[in-house]
Amino acid sequence: MDRCDDRGDEYVEPPPVVEPGQFKKEWEDGIGLILRQEFSSKAALQEVVDKGAFANSFGYIIKKSDKERYVLRCSKESCAWRIRASNIRNTSIYSIRKYNKMHTCTRISKSSTRMRKRKGTPELVAALLHDTFPGQMETPVPKVIMELVQTKLGVKISYSTALRGKRQAICDLKGSAEDSYKNINCYLYMLKKVNEGTITYLKLDEEDKFQYLFIALGASIEGFQVMRKVIIVDATHLKNGYGGVLVFASAQDPNRHHYIIAVGVLDSENDASWGWFFEKLLTVVPDTPELVFMSDRNSSLIKGIRNVYSAAHHGYCIWHLSQNVKGHATNVNRDVVAWRFMELSRVYTMAEFEREYRTFKLRYPSAANYLEDTTVKEKWARCCFRGQRYNLDTSNCVESLNSVFLNARKYSLIPMLDAIISKISVWFNEHRKEAASGSNENKLVPLVENYLHDLWIEAEKLKVTELNTFQLEYNVRGSEGKEYFVNLLLKTCSCKVFDIQKYPCVHALAGFIAFENDTTRTRSMEIHELVSKYYWAEMWALAYYRTIYLVPDKSQWDIPDDIKALKLMNDTHVFKWVDEALVNEVEQLDFQVSVLEEEVALLKMGRKKETKEITKMMVPFIVGCFLTIVLVTWYN
Repeated sequence: MDRCDDRGDEYVEPPPVVEPGQFKKEWEDGIGLILRQEFSSKAALQEVVDKGAFANSFGYIIKKSDKERYVLRCSKESCAWRIRASNIRNTSIYSIRKYNKMHTCTRISKSSTRMRKRKGTPELVAALLHDTFPGQMETPVPKVIMELVQTKLGVKISYSTALRGKRQAICDLKGSAEDSYKNINCYLYMLKKVNEGTITYLKLDEEDKFQYLFIALGASIEGFQVMRKVIIVDATHLKNGYGGVLVFASAQDPNRHHYIIAVGVLDSENDASWGWFFEKLLTVVPDTPELVFMSDRNSSLIKGIRNVYSAAHHGYCIWHLSQNVKGHATNVNRDVVAWRFMELSRVYTMAEFEREYRTFKLRYPSAANYLEDTTVKEKWARCCFRGQRYNLDTSNCVESLNSVFLNARKYSLIPMLDAIISKISVWFNEHRKEAASGSNENKLVPLVENYLHDLWIEAEKLKVTELNTFQLEYNVRGSEGKEYFVNLLLKTCSCKVFDIQKYPCVHALAGFIAFENDTTRTRSMEIHELVSKYYWAEMWALAYYRTIYLVPDKSQWDIPDDIKALKLMNDTHVFKWVDEALVNEVEQLDFQVSVLEEEVALLKMGRKKETKEITKMMVPFIVGCFLTIVLVTWYN
């Protein structure tokens, strides 16, 4: 019997197909231009080419560049890549007339030295930001931009280049800083056109240069009429390289949201600037005894309020004052002193205040002396204040606004105003929807309704004695055993919480519960009748019923000739000098950092060399010591 031969079933791997290697003949530049394509300027065309060159790692040479033509070729002479653009007569537009998008060279044939010398420009950074964040004013911080340019374009840029590119991107969207001042009259005209009732004022100095600006949106002016008459005023420095301060005059809605009434831009904080601002504020917010201002203790600000608003009351921000108080405390924990002072300032009754103030003076005599030497208690103590400031005792809501607009404060004038108005518009829309979200049963704003809801359980447990059925007077024993007198008609309680915050305290709520449970009563009353109308949900909704519209793009402006004719002079040389000084400072810091990095690297190298040399020297010494020990041992 024949044996079966299995060798024919074995797998035999076929030989690999070897294709002949070829040099890369052509490759595309990745720019994607087309013939007759037009660019607004030569710089715009150059930005597109630069971006493509960096992204696709090729270099180019400007062969001709004048008022009529712009000709580029590859940095490798034998390469066929070419671009030729011509200027359209009597315009700044350049049109692509010849374009060969294919390179016939290889990237490795490029001069590496030349590629290293080429640096990213602010214009290139701005173009990348426009592509990555189209239409956005808010872009990443310079450090992130540096990484983005490295990742997208393969080029390293300095911190200052990233910063200038970030600023350039903003200028491309909203115009340069000089354009902002030149177009401010037209901008204000359009702002008033799209927002009915808006009031604006612009003051120039003797040389027709920008000095002060005041804006109050019509929707905010109208809405403030149904809000608590407490205005918080503060200023913060602008960081756009031009100097000046940004001023907010804002209220707080009954649900503790920001409500900006007016915005100002002043050259500095002084008597003249603050006086001008309050004179203009007077045209939209009248001077009445009901009005209260809250601010820090800037002397020019205080003088401006006193001179313009003689009938209004003025209180100091207790947080700012607490920081000054703790600075004058000695031999104690200063943060505790600041906290003790704020607790003292928020006491409701005079008797308790006098008792706590005596204790404060005994424990912190130097801080108390500072208080008595520099201010009066009627300006900061809640129970001593002569006006109605409700539960507002700090200007921290404006400090919060300064944080909200931290980035906007770095913009030039018109972009900054756009950012502020846009944020106000967003807030109006959000709070309008919030106010409309409640049912018909919700008569009060959420803050007060939730407060009374949580307080109801405790109020039900208090003992209430009716004193006068017709005057709705009650005696209420508090949870700590003290007796309190409540008058629901006059909306008052001897604890003074009801009187000051303008909605029921726990004792008044206990009196209301007793009134509701009285089956013999001859009249009816609802809980919202005991609350100030400024906390009613319907009043809250009225404050936001109007829409705030944004100023349209400049291309859509329709400006009368008399507004266009208004000229605003500006000393741009001073402004450019300030801006360049800031950029130069950043560049110097970059240089110093690079020098320090090099020095650190040299020190590390030096340490390594020293370590090696010491090791070399130690080896013979250790060997010698070992031999000496061996010889001594052997000899003994």
